[in-house]
Amino acid sequence: MPRILGNERGSEVEMQEWTPRGDPILALLPAEHPWAFDLLPFEEQQWRARVFLAVWINTGGLMFAWAQALRHGPDDAEVRAWVLANMTDAVIFEGLRVGGVA
Repeated sequence: MPRILGNERGSEVEMQEWTPRGDPILALLPAEHPWAFDLLPFEEQQWRARVFLAVWINTGGLMFAWAQALRHGPDDAEVRAWVLANMTDAVIFEGLRVGGVA
């Protein structure tokens, strides 16, 4: 939801929350993350960020979550398809609300 800021002269400015390339999930990542993640194409960052958050929410292990998110294997296409189908924004937000790691 946009926030409205005003000053004493009565003007209003609508503030939009910033998200990297419009993806709210990427905005949830810790500020410091591996360079290997930054080097990935945007589409790959999207699904690997969801893997990271799912593992982090369930284990609380920051480094373990990054290791799982950046793991490469022959089944990456299958993992990507499953993650994008099942790890929706709503699932991640609910996990953060209930799990509270962030």
